[in-house]
Amino acid sequence: MAPTMAKIHSSAAQGRANQGMICSRILLTILMILLTGCSSLPLKKARRAFYGGDPAQADLILNDCKKVSPRDQLLCHMEKGVILHDLGAYEKSTGVLLESARLIKAQEQISIREQSSAVLLNDNVTTYKGEYCEQLWVHTFLMMNFLLQHKNESALVEAKQALEVFDRYPVSLENDYFTRALIALCYENMNLWDDVRIEYDKLYRAMGQKPEMPVLAEPGTGELVLFVGQGLIPPKVSTNIILPPSIRISVPRYKAPSEAPPLVIRSDGQILAPLTRSTSMGAVAEKSLEQRSAAILSRQVLRVGAKEAIAQQFGKENEFLEDAARIILFLLEEADTRSWELLPGRLLLVRIQLDAGVHNLEISSGFSKTIGLNDLNIIEGTRVYRSLRF
Repeated sequence: MAPTMAKIHSSAAQGRANQGMICSRILLTILMILLTGCSSLPLKKARRAFYGGDPAQADLILNDCKKVSPRDQLLCHMEKGVILHDLGAYEKSTGVLLESARLIKAQEQISIREQSSAVLLNDNVTTYKGEYCEQLWVHTFLMMNFLLQHKNESALVEAKQALEVFDRYPVSLENDYFTRALIALCYENMNLWDDVRIEYDKLYRAMGQKPEMPVLAEPGTGELVLFVGQGLIPPKVSTNIILPPSIRISVPRYKAPSEAPPLVIRSDGQILAPLTRSTSMGAVAEKSLEQRSAAILSRQVLRVGAKEAIAQQFGKENEFLEDAARIILFLLEEADTRSWELLPGRLLLVRIQLDAGVHNLEISSGFSKTIGLNDLNIIEGTRVYRSLRF
C-alpha cells in the first residue's frame, strides 16, 4: 500500500506542478503583452504632441519608428506620413507612406501563430493591418503628395492603386467621394478623358446624382485646387458585453462623427462658391469596420470557447486556480481599438477657377484660425495645389 500511496501523492504533486507551470506561463504572457504595449508609447506621445498643436515635435518623437512595437509599425508609418504632410514635407511624407503601402502588402497574410494567440488572448496581439478605408487613404495621401510636388504620372500610379482597393471593398468605401474625385483629377491631369468619365459616373452614382463632367477652364484662367482637412477622425472605442459565469465580449466601434463647420473661401474680399467634394472620414471608417464585424465576432466565439475550456480544466483539480484563471482571462479580453488617429475628420477637394494673375485668398472653418493664401500666382491653363488643415 505504501508504494501505491506514494505514487498517488507523487501524481498529485506533479499535477499541481503542471498547473502552477500553466499559471506561470499565462502570467508571463500577460507581462509580455504589457511590455509590448509599452513599446508603442511613442505613438501615444506623438499623438498628444500633435493634438497640442506641435506636429514637428510629434514627428521628432516617432523618428524612424524603431522604438514602436513591430505589431504597430504600419500605424507608426501612417501617423508619421500624415504628420509630415501637414508640415508641408511632402517628399518625406511620400517616402513614409510608400513604406506604409509596402507593409500593407507584406501583412496580407497573418501568421498561424498570431491567429492562435488572438484566439486565446485578444486581437491586440496581432500585427495591425489597417482598416479597409485606411489602406485606401494611404494611396489618397500619396496622390495628394505627388500632385503637390507636380508629379502627375506618379499621382496616377497611386490613383490606380487606390482603384484596386475600391474594387476589393466597394461597399465599405463607396461614400469616399473625396478619393474618387481625386482619382478623376489624376486622370484629368493626364488627359485620359474616358477614364475621367468612368470615375465621375461612379462618383455621382454613389452620391445619387446625375453624372457631370468637370467644367474646363476658360481662356485667361487657371485653377486652384485645395486639399482641406477639418478636425480629427473619431477614435475607436470598445463596447463590452458581460455574460455569466465570467464571459466578457469586447468589440471595437468608432464614435459617431461630428458635423464639420462650413468652409468659407474669400478671394480678394469676395466669397466664392467653388466645386467641392468631401468625405466624412468617420462615416466611411465606421462602415469599413462594420464590414469586418462578422470576422471579429467569429473570433470572439472561438475565444469564449477556448477560455471557458481553460478555466474548466483548472477547476478539475483546484477551485482557486479556476477562479484565478477566469479573472486573468476576463481581464485579457479587450477590443482592438487601434486606428489611424491623426487623420482629419473630413477631407474636402475644392476646385476654384481664377483669372490669371495674383490673388489673395482667405479660408476659414468655424472658429478655427483663418488661413491666408497671399500673393497666389495663377497662370493661365495651369493648376496650383495647396493643402490646408483646420
